[in-house]
Amino acid sequence: MCSRWYNVAVVALWLTTMGWLVTEKVLPSLLIGEPPDYQTILGAQRGSPPVGWQLLWNDRRKLGWAVTSVNPLPNGLTEVRSLVHFSELPLGEIVPDWLQGMLQPMAPLGSRLKMDARSTLTFDPLQRLSQFESAVRFQPKVDAIKLLGRIDGAKLQLVIHCGDFPPYETELPAPRNTLLSDALSPHGYLPGLKEGQRWTEESYGPLRPPNSPREILHATVESKEPMSWNGQVVETLRVVYRSDPGSALGSAGSPRGVLWVRRDGTVLKQQVTVLRSTMTFVRTADEEAERLARRASEDR
Repeated sequence: MCSRWYNVAVVALWLTTMGWLVTEKVLPSLLIGEPPDYQTILGAQRGSPPVGWQLLWNDRRKLGWAVTSVNPLPNGLTEVRSLVHFSELPLGEIVPDWLQGMLQPMAPLGSRLKMDARSTLTFDPLQRLSQFESAVRFQPKVDAIKLLGRIDGAKLQLVIHCGDFPPYETELPAPRNTLLSDALSPHGYLPGLKEGQRWTEESYGPLRPPNSPREILHATVESKEPMSWNGQVVETLRVVYRSDPGSALGSAGSPRGVLWVRRDGTVLKQQVTVLRSTMTFVRTADEEAERLARRASEDR
């Protein structure tokens, strides 16, 4: 008799566990689909023209422009290159305290500098991220900060060059089931989005402190939202990025960025929180993007 009730209890526990597994893990993927990954993003970008952006500061002042391009290489590799050009960099508003001390000899705190932020992500023939490079360059054309990352098995090896200081080297777990992004480079495409989808990104940037180059961000497709773009009202999905709950006190869980993505996966607008201000990327028409791409190649 006890054996019978024991078997019933085991079956009931198994059914309860499987019900939770299906409800929490299986059904969400079936209903809202898988979140974007490198394969789907590169598939949407491959063969597409360069993507251009106008760069605004606090949604008012024009600060510069940006351009992103995808370049297939002969050996099966793929490079995604991005250039963000700041025509007038507001030092006191965008540059963190630790970097302002380095720039003081170049310009007073209230002045404005020109700055380029370049990044290159390299993918292997299986469309897996293998290495990335991110650099900030002030006028004259000298890399003030350069971040190099290489994925070796389960490890991400980082080397950070900052001015004349010795390079800072560190090793972190390689990103698994997460996207890696440059903090200053906008997304061009996020295909296959549906309301309710969630995923995690690891953001790296040369303006972060050398001893803390990584920020964990959690993305959620929160709602549908119409927006005006290129003279038309477009239906978009609003994606909100929030900082990791385990991050520094005072910033945990706070919004770090917002994307407006057209139904076909085209990112039309992106806002990024920088210190106490907002930097906004607004996608340009293809003709303007081609012009910016030519300008970027001439300025290398």
